[in-house]
Amino acid sequence: MKKILLGIGALILIAGAFFAGKLLDSSPKVDENSDSEAPITEVSESQYYEMDRFIISVSDDSYARYLVLDLVLVIPPSIENKLDAEKVTPLLRNVLVKQFANMSHADVKILFKNIDAVQQTLLEEFNMVLKSKASLKLENVLVTNVFIQ
Repeated sequence: MKKILLGIGALILIAGAFFAGKLLDSSPKVDENSDSEAPITEVSESQYYEMDRFIISVSDDSYARYLVLDLVLVIPPSIENKLDAEKVTPLLRNVLVKQFANMSHADVKILFKNIDAVQQTLLEEFNMVLKSKASLKLENVLVTNVFIQ
């Protein structure tokens, strides 16, 4: 009986030491080598908003041809910006239609040889439309997939 009580007592002491160590370990750490007491600020990262797949027909004399685009919008970090991105998606899709509706299959193939230029053009056009319609300003437009049939 004494052995059982001693075993339980030892187990309680070990558990207490473990939880005390966890409690002390989770307290904020202070760098003793630091001379200034500057507050730690978190770096805000950009958010990504994936638009729905964009599919549009491109002209070709003999075949039905399509351009398929997957775009991701890079927006400043904010819940409001994420909501704004959802609301303005129809405006941005309209810009895409205006950009690609009258292009031929050959023109589209040539255009997408320089993805960086396409991304920059879309960013400028999107921000121009958003400037007059919303408070959102995009940081970047990423073409994550392009398929030209």
